[in-house]
Amino acid sequence: MIRKSKIAVLALVASLAAGCAAGLGYNQLDWLIPWYVDGYVDLSGEQRDTLRDHLEPRLEWHREEELARYVALLDGIENDLSGPVEPLTVQGWAQEIIDAAVRVERNMISVGLAFGEDMSDEQMQEFVDSLWERQSEYEQEFLDRSDARYAEDDYDKLKGLLTRFMGRLSSTQKEALREASRDLERFDRAWLDERRGWLHTLEPLLLDRADDWQQTAMVAYESRLRERTPEYHASLDHNLSRISAAFAIVVGQMTPRQHKKARAELDDLRDTLRDLMRHETAALPPCGRSQPETTTRKMECRFWA
Repeated sequence: MIRKSKIAVLALVASLAAGCAAGLGYNQLDWLIPWYVDGYVDLSGEQRDTLRDHLEPRLEWHREEELARYVALLDGIENDLSGPVEPLTVQGWAQEIIDAAVRVERNMISVGLAFGEDMSDEQMQEFVDSLWERQSEYEQEFLDRSDARYAEDDYDKLKGLLTRFMGRLSSTQKEALREASRDLERFDRAWLDERRGWLHTLEPLLLDRADDWQQTAMVAYESRLRERTPEYHASLDHNLSRISAAFAIVVGQMTPRQHKKARAELDDLRDTLRDLMRHETAALPPCGRSQPETTTRKMECRFWA
């Protein structure tokens, strides 16, 4: 039986990638994470069981190989915090998290493609329609923003991530993040255009499901990663550089209290990962408890219900 705590750690990688790459427009994980499937298409109980069977070996891979990488990353971050932190150091943290998200994405897309064999034509059409509906929602949400709103949204994401790990930020720390946010290149159009092109490539593969369609889809996915335009990567690199420089400034101004909170947060994450590595699972409260639930827990409960 798949343990929900394994899935929670996968969600942690996604959230860390989203937070550390805020402003990059680099949404690593999307419809590929299988617990989102329930939001795109209705599944029967038998199909849920089948999806669990497909997921189990991938989650086992994640527990046995990836968790140690995450612990090593947290150890490295804590060690780096002991001395002056340079922008390239922060950029290295972000890149490791992005690389982890790509590894998860690559494994999860194979799960989704294998499971696609068990979906009816009607379900696959429903799934594709849901993908395009989500694309339209993204375009409406992101492209209608003014440049000022775009910068403010990026600032809020960056501040939220650092506040979570460090506690309340000083005015000079917040100003470093705000200045970086104003200097970020808008990436929403490039990301959405690239995503729309990917959906155009994917749609006929999913709907026709001709011979070797899963292999063709994986080849297309790998090509997607390799063939993004130089302009796409240039904007990505610019934004990552500016964010890393701002993070280095904020970290360089950490107070003793902020240092203490950051180390406590890193310790909590590390303990959770090591517990999963030792015992394979850590018990989570059952769904439906009265205490507040995280977005991840709500998604898990919705899927595994």
